[in-house]
Amino acid sequence: MLLRTTLRPRTLRLAAYRSIRLKSSAHLIQIKDGTFYKQYPTAEDSSNPPLFPNLNFTLPSKRTPRKTSPLQHWAVIGPSERTDFLHILRGQHICIPPNARSHPYLLSDEIAAKDPRLRSVSNAVQYIGFSGEGSEAIGGTRGAYLSARYESHREETDWTVQQYLRGQTSLNPMEGEEKGTIQDEKFLKQIITDLHLGDLLDMPVQNLSNGQTRRTRIAKALLRKPELLLLDEPFSK
Repeated sequence: MLLRTTLRPRTLRLAAYRSIRLKSSAHLIQIKDGTFYKQYPTAEDSSNPPLFPNLNFTLPSKRTPRKTSPLQHWAVIGPSERTDFLHILRGQHICIPPNARSHPYLLSDEIAAKDPRLRSVSNAVQYIGFSGEGSEAIGGTRGAYLSARYESHREETDWTVQQYLRGQTSLNPMEGEEKGTIQDEKFLKQIITDLHLGDLLDMPVQNLSNGQTRRTRIAKALLRKPELLLLDEPFSK
């Protein structure tokens, strides 16, 4: 689900946008009176403050027809809390009590029939950070050669955009892995068209501009067909 920003967002106080039509159903994310920590809390550790004490939050998994419910745009805005909150939504950080955070929809028969891999939160919820944590480059294993981004010299691990999208980034692929991870060629072509990556497919990802890199990373996440895509600071420079 690509997050849109074309309309005025509803502010949630903490930053990502997601177009959803809400419906009461099994929740994709459900948090009830949960308090979160970056490390397991101890009485002696004062450098590990609680994150969002007694947090309550639900994100429905279903949409309702546009005729019965208007399209909603949500925003999460804030300095440091924003990234912590998005990490909590994707299953990171320690939750106290542990059962305060759950993902009921991912345990449903509907998900099992759709794609059993989506039972895992790490597959169902994709996170892309564009600044700070999570903003790493997408090139692959880099050696000592880092002197110039746009040099003509090309390393073995300078994967092209097409190789990156197809998951063909193993130096020593096992038998059957040479073709990568793509199983839906039609969907791959759609993503390449929608994100205007057609002219970049043969370019090494290390040579992409900032904007091209962002589009390529979003395309990679969408190819995993997640239930939820979280974009952290997608418009930062």
